[in-house]
Amino acid sequence: MKLSHKLVMVSAAALMSVAPLLGTAENVNTVQAAPKKTTSKKAASNKITLVRNAYVYDKNGKRLDKYMGSAKYTTIAKGVTVTSTGTKTINGVKYYDLGGGAYIKAVNVDGKAASSTSSLSKGTKAKFVSNSYIYDKNGKRISKYQGKSKFVKGDSVTTYGIQTINGKKYYQLDKKGTAFVRTVNIDGKTTSNQESSVSNDAESTKRYDYSLKKNAYIYDKNGKRINKYQGKSKLLKGAAIDVYGIETIKGKDYYQLDKKGTAFVKASNVTRTVKATSITMKKNAYIYNGNGDTKKKTVKKGKTVKATEARYIGTKLYYKISDNQFVKAANVGKISGPELEPVNEPDGAATVDTGDNTVDPNVTKVTTINVAPLYNIKGQPDNVRAFGEGQSQQVSELRYIATSATATPELFYKLSSGRGYLKDTDVAVSGKTLTPVNTPEQAREDVTVATAANKAKLLQDINEATSVKNSEAYKLASSDVKAAYDKAISDGTTVNNDATATIAQVNEADAAIVSAKAKLDGKRVAVANMTNLTSDEMAAIIKVVANANNVAESSVQLTTNGSLSISVNGAAQILNLGDYVTQAAVANN
Repeated sequence: MKLSHKLVMVSAAALMSVAPLLGTAENVNTVQAAPKKTTSKKAASNKITLVRNAYVYDKNGKRLDKYMGSAKYTTIAKGVTVTSTGTKTINGVKYYDLGGGAYIKAVNVDGKAASSTSSLSKGTKAKFVSNSYIYDKNGKRISKYQGKSKFVKGDSVTTYGIQTINGKKYYQLDKKGTAFVRTVNIDGKTTSNQESSVSNDAESTKRYDYSLKKNAYIYDKNGKRINKYQGKSKLLKGAAIDVYGIETIKGKDYYQLDKKGTAFVKASNVTRTVKATSITMKKNAYIYNGNGDTKKKTVKKGKTVKATEARYIGTKLYYKISDNQFVKAANVGKISGPELEPVNEPDGAATVDTGDNTVDPNVTKVTTINVAPLYNIKGQPDNVRAFGEGQSQQVSELRYIATSATATPELFYKLSSGRGYLKDTDVAVSGKTLTPVNTPEQAREDVTVATAANKAKLLQDINEATSVKNSEAYKLASSDVKAAYDKAISDGTTVNNDATATIAQVNEADAAIVSAKAKLDGKRVAVANMTNLTSDEMAAIIKVVANANNVAESSVQLTTNGSLSISVNGAAQILNLGDYVTQAAVANN
């Protein structure tokens, strides 16, 4: 059993043995044997897996202050597999028995372990409030169930209880447990247990602010009112609170207010909002409208403002700071709060679903069917960067990714922007059908640590950067295209210097460099006479100069006789026209 979690993790199996060694973040070396089991009639032992962090309780449903002789073992971490000898209902709440008078709540446990007791012998009629795909017991999409690929809004079904699969709630459609649908597609809202599985994630507080939507009393771990907490008998409406997870106490959900778990407020009194993103200017920044035009009003260097959206206008990335007001991302330094995913691609294609159901047969688009994290090339989720249910993105590639040489590879779609991957089971696909670019066997091979030979092509492309940056294609390209190439080189260098980088990481880094280089499309404008420019030639030159110098076209001054300058912070900077144009050869008659 691997115990590589920040929280101390305890397996009930350890209670049956003598002092096994535990590798934990707490550096606990040994565990004493547990007390003898207090009950004699138990079911056969079953392996169960936690889908949420779980407190350990006594036979009366009260939180244990100590477990196995220490307070640090009273929490078992999400993802840990333990052994249970049966179930028990305490105060109307179902628990798993770990032996030795210790219990954890069934709501915190993997649905597969709970399935034998949580399914109802008699089905319950239910109706869909939204379209729903159908899944197997592992949470993977089923192509056909009773002749259907999906249920549509208004369909009726019979359900046999609720199961938790990979932290999400599903209704079971048959007694055998072969088909499931998401509860949200029937209930029309996320259940409290689903909310709990999200809120208990350590990353949740990085993404959300919590405050009280009405006055709230404060309770202890047993659900009893506390007279005073930090000098207050109750918390008032509007007060901001820190949250350390969600706990179910006597069937009701509470938010935990401190790390020790001594104070709680009812979840029904709390509202959660996505944290605001703040951006700080690293230099004076013009304010633009949604068309990319500016009246030269600025946000001063060092000023911090709230950003509500990241958006491409043309090929440049901007942050939205107010209604129809944007600043260029190139002028932003520090970013605080959740990372903002651009709502469109550089070509203007929306990445957020606008409700347009038109399918382009030449483009592949995926739409998230639940809250879906972005993954990296190693199949590791980023718990801060995620897309909400119903958001759509254009994708460019379908590939198998394995998390280890022995793991079963899974299919992932790569975002066209290159920002990461979405798991196949988290999305619905429309448009052009993609074929995987690799096989499951190759995916397993690609998790191997890269050798010098594997890195040879990457190193060659990194070393080429100096000559590329001296080229016309680079110098006259737009600032965003140059920045993308610079980033690809920087990321590639990091991977090349990483002794633990996998073959997959090396190949991805090199592909990013090759792709970014191909987009360096800078070139001089061909003109007939440098001292007698036409209006079309002047328009083309102004565009190239603005792109190459990262200024608005309105900041470029050009005369028909070839005098060229740009305005930077109110000062004129003279430029050499020959750096941006080439004079076409005149044919001899």
